[in-house]
Amino acid sequence: MPLLPFSHIIHHPTKDIVVLSFGEHLQAVDTKSGVILASTIALEEREANGLEVQPLTNTPDEAQNNKARVQVMAFSPDGAFLATAADDKIMKIWDTESWKVLGTRTLVRRSNALHFNNSGSHVVTADKFGDIYNMVRDIPDVVAPVKSTETTEDAEGDEDEGEQPILGHVSMATDLVLTPDNKYVITSDRDEHIRVSQYPKGHNIETYCLGHTSFVTTIRILPGASHKYLISGAGDATIRVWEYMQGREVQTFNIREALGMPPAEADAEDDVTVFSFAICPTKNHIAAIIEKESRLLILQWNEAEAKLELFKILELEGKPLSADYDRSGNLWTSIVPSEEEGKSTSLVSVYDNSNYAIQEDLAKYVNTFGSRTVGTLPDLIFTEELRKHTTDWRELKKAREEKEAARLAGDPDAPLSKKRRKNKNSRKIPEQQGASSTAASSEPSAAASPDVAME
Repeated sequence: MPLLPFSHIIHHPTKDIVVLSFGEHLQAVDTKSGVILASTIALEEREANGLEVQPLTNTPDEAQNNKARVQVMAFSPDGAFLATAADDKIMKIWDTESWKVLGTRTLVRRSNALHFNNSGSHVVTADKFGDIYNMVRDIPDVVAPVKSTETTEDAEGDEDEGEQPILGHVSMATDLVLTPDNKYVITSDRDEHIRVSQYPKGHNIETYCLGHTSFVTTIRILPGASHKYLISGAGDATIRVWEYMQGREVQTFNIREALGMPPAEADAEDDVTVFSFAICPTKNHIAAIIEKESRLLILQWNEAEAKLELFKILELEGKPLSADYDRSGNLWTSIVPSEEEGKSTSLVSVYDNSNYAIQEDLAKYVNTFGSRTVGTLPDLIFTEELRKHTTDWRELKKAREEKEAARLAGDPDAPLSKKRRKNKNSRKIPEQQGASSTAASSEPSAAASPDVAME
């Protein structure tokens, strides 16, 4: 039976700790020793290759029973709190000393991104319907709200059960960041838009960063003294750098060229997609995860020239799910393990902060004790919901699953499902000359099924 991969990795801002999620569970790992410090499941005490059973400082309790897959995570700036949101629309606030749940809240809709404000008093969340909420950290129905001591007006709305809608997009919101001074919230969406708005009064829009030609997946403030540059990744095979307060694009980095791929076909419905970024705290390196690619791009950021350059391409043992640098600059990566019979791959690999050599000792505990077996690996990498196919993404997913089931049953040439359903958000199919609009729309073109998800 396969091991469940780790879908998210994030580093603690003030301690040598990374937190990994797998399914509905979390684990905290010491980045100096690799020892698992806390886990929401009881770890199997087994020995492998002479590895001694390691101690566990915190174990699960009844309040931490998790029911749905963790979708997003974020630390408060001081690292005292961790916010997580899962597929069941439940947001949890964790105490990172005891690793106990302080409170829970049911969100209006499933969250695609979380971010604490500077004081840690509020959590900003972006959901799949495009709405952005500013919520007090201390859950009102569990812990009495604590008023913010900031001079900004982000405490406004505390009396409304601590939940305040501050802005909205007309399509799915895919990511958000707050600027270091907490004056602006930057959000991205499925419709190629990046919006810069005042925080917490998000109805005051400063500017837009427009240029991507497909859905935006991820945005981050670039390191440097000025904090005036933003990096974005999208489904158009590009990484772009912006001077975000001016809405000005300063660089377009072509992923296909960097990976030695041919140009995309003119009529292709999808392209290479950037899934996420990890930014190194010790040097200006950015790791970029590319959808369906077992190669990880390491980019060098030069603030003086406002330019990204390719530093290195890391060859991984499988398709990466998540990556983040720890406080020492070591890069932690998680992958989908190979399903080839007899081939063993590590769920987590750690690369050092100088030449990106693998540090096997740091990942030994989490690879031996850290995960759990499952009957079938769930879909962990897919972006069908973001792509604007002429065919409903659910039908594409169903067809892919049917073909895979047939292949496993011994029929590698099994056809895809013939059932197709028009997506209400799909692109309109141009009417062919001499044909009626009904005929033109009755023959949707089949779209290639990708593998990455932003639900």
